[in-house]
Amino acid sequence: MQKKIRVLLLISGLVLFKIWVWDEYIVNSTADAALDGKEGKAGVSYGISNNKELAIRPYEEGFKVYAVSKGFWGWSITDEMFVGDHEIVEQELQFKGREKLYVSLIVDKKQSFDKIIGYSANIGTINFNRTVGENSILYYYYSDQPLGKVTYEGTRLNGKTEKLSRDKEPG
Repeated sequence: MQKKIRVLLLISGLVLFKIWVWDEYIVNSTADAALDGKEGKAGVSYGISNNKELAIRPYEEGFKVYAVSKGFWGWSITDEMFVGDHEIVEQELQFKGREKLYVSLIVDKKQSFDKIIGYSANIGTINFNRTVGENSILYYYYSDQPLGKVTYEGTRLNGKTEKLSRDKEPG
């Protein structure tokens, strides 16, 4: 009986240590803590699930995109990319394990579009979110399903809609 109490106290002590000491002071307790000191200014973050987060930060003529995952050692960056050199980017971001996030990113360096919409055979209509950097706007969409072949349309500030090509710069 006394042995069971010792084991129970030991387990309770380990759980309490993990919750109040380990998670708070030893490891990155939040996704934001994992991003401290990383490139880019404050941007936007999206909780994909309890243990996955997508973060986008404006950074030198473009944007840094981070996949942040929670594990035993706390939150850590599991994938990152820079967007700015190419105007239309479709890529996979890797989280812990085999989990991936499929992203479509469009950089509007001339800030000439009001909105961008995509059409995917796998997903259907894609409505893009956007965030603003120093000299450009990033339109972005993310999904846990592959996007497949996507065609893009941009609506200019004057209301005119046009198809966007991967070969030429939007705007």
